[in-house]
Amino acid sequence: MSRQVLTESGLDPLAVIRGRPIEVLIREDVKMSTAWIAVETFGELGFEARLVTDADFHSSADRIVFIGGNALWHEPALDRLRAIPREERPFVIVWHSEPLPFPKSAGLRLAPMTVREIGKIVLRDRRVSDPYSNARHMRRLAADNSVDLLTVATRSYQAFLAEQGIASEHIPVAYHPVHGHLLDVERDIDVLFLGDLRVGRRKRIIRRLQREGLPVTALGDYSDPRYWGEARTELLNRSKILLNIPRHPGLLADMRLILGMSTGVLVVSEPVFLPDPFVPGVHYIEAGLDEMAETTTRWLADNEERARITARAHTFVTEELTLKRSFADLLKLAAERAR
Repeated sequence: MSRQVLTESGLDPLAVIRGRPIEVLIREDVKMSTAWIAVETFGELGFEARLVTDADFHSSADRIVFIGGNALWHEPALDRLRAIPREERPFVIVWHSEPLPFPKSAGLRLAPMTVREIGKIVLRDRRVSDPYSNARHMRRLAADNSVDLLTVATRSYQAFLAEQGIASEHIPVAYHPVHGHLLDVERDIDVLFLGDLRVGRRKRIIRRLQREGLPVTALGDYSDPRYWGEARTELLNRSKILLNIPRHPGLLADMRLILGMSTGVLVVSEPVFLPDPFVPGVHYIEAGLDEMAETTTRWLADNEERARITARAHTFVTEELTLKRSFADLLKLAAERAR
């Protein structure tokens, strides 16, 4: 039996949904998926949860279907749900964390689409996840009312959807112990960039920083196990500064910030549009590209101030910005909507 969660008034805010099993949808083609942490976290909150594919989830009204990442990847599941009368289908939650365009108020432009992104669209690849395709799909979800609770990972995404007349709630990407921890090792890498190095914008910026004298070690390959799990945690613990160079200027690369903060490395980032819940100057450092080499060099030399910010950032992500807290907020919203 699920444990009861009581407030000071003695009422369970999740009572209306408590007891409903949660079906966490996964893509069977994704390697090294960490979707299991959603199951674990829902379990900690008193809910039975399991990982299922689009073809295998239970679609009865006594269930909750949770779609994380990108609902566009789960159109077969959504088509199954659309065919069921609303009162007979499960409660559907989408937690969208893949890129969307910036709102007009940001005054920012997305980087041009890559050949790979265009190829996925042309070939109707299930892995499509460019901002424009994602935006079209968000509009479809809003129009057909196939989702009961739409949440997004960043304030920027929320602002963009609001401009489109689509209501959403903000549930930030958050820390789980699998993302990293502190190790007692020497930090012998001055400046690290860790991410997909096939992105042309990143390659150009990294080359520029290296020409300006910044000792950047650039690593990253999605399919290489050396950049996942404990190997990644050790690499980050060996680093003093982690650069955040997102695919699109102004984009909040939340997971890169969490990985850096949980392992005690100082994140130096391009300016981020609406970085909430992260605070520049408090949890990480922002610098424009023209100042990034100079700013990073200065922080590299200031061991005391660097340690002060990394300690504060580590406490923030491991004690405040936790996945358990984010999912608790998510379930409270679901209970309010279901009620």
